[in-house]
Amino acid sequence: MRRSSPDDPSLPENGDSTLRHHTTALQRFYYASHQIAIAYDVHICEAGVPDVETRYGACPRHEGERLAAYHPSFHVPGKNHTVVITDCQFDEENLARAWMADRIRWLILSRRGQSLPPARYRRRS
Repeated sequence: MRRSSPDDPSLPENGDSTLRHHTTALQRFYYASHQIAIAYDVHICEAGVPDVETRYGACPRHEGERLAAYHPSFHVPGKNHTVVITDCQFDEENLARAWMADRIRWLILSRRGQSLPPARYRRRS
C-alpha cells in the first residue's frame, strides 16, 4: 500500500461536489490487485460492518494524456479515503468501475460461502 499526501485537494472520481465540505482532506491509497481484500478490510469495513455509502470509480492513469487509461478505484465517504488499484488499467472508465465492483462483490460472496470447519474442530459449548 502506498499513501498519498493529505494535501491532495482532488475530488473522488464521480465529481460529487458535496464532498468539498468535508473537514478532513481526501486521502488516496494505492494497492495492487492481489491486495483488494486488505483494502476492503482496512477502508470499507469497520468492526465487520461495511460502509454502504462506498462508491466505485475510475482514476485516470496520467492526467492530460491523449490515450487515456483508467485505474479501478473506490471511495469511502465516511473516512474520505479513495483507494486506487495500480496494476490494473482499462481503456474505458465504465470498465474500470465495473471491474472494481465485481472484485468487491466476489470478495463478499466468497467470504459468505466459507463453510464451517469439520465438527471435530468446532468448539463445544
